[in-house]
Amino acid sequence: MWSRSPGPSSEGERWVIVGPNGAGKTTLLQVASSYLFPSSGTAAILGEKLGAVDVFELRPRIGLAGAAMFDKLPRRQSVLETVLTAAYGMTAHWREKYEQADESRALLLLDLLGMAEYTTAPSARSPRASASAP
Repeated sequence: MWSRSPGPSSEGERWVIVGPNGAGKTTLLQVASSYLFPSSGTAAILGEKLGAVDVFELRPRIGLAGAAMFDKLPRRQSVLETVLTAAYGMTAHWREKYEQADESRALLLLDLLGMAEYTTAPSARSPRASASAP
């Protein structure tokens, strides 16, 4: 992996991680998103050292999306619950409490994405899941 980062990112900047299968792309993203701790050395994310920071406080500041995240979703969790938890850097409910403003924002986002009709459906039955079903 990296011995040092290539430098700070600027707002609006996009990064691409390219490499052959097994090169560590997914592992890098899991460490960068605080879902995996390095087996050796240290990792700092947004200026916070993993192991010295509460990752549940850090994760809402990290944006990560991809097919691999789908496997982390509880099968019975609704699409609305998935959007609510994602706003706080989570993939499932734990102890967090959501306010009406959180739910209103989540419903608006689902509507903007044309997903309003799937609000109560289990995430595993969303269009993305249905498209990948055998």
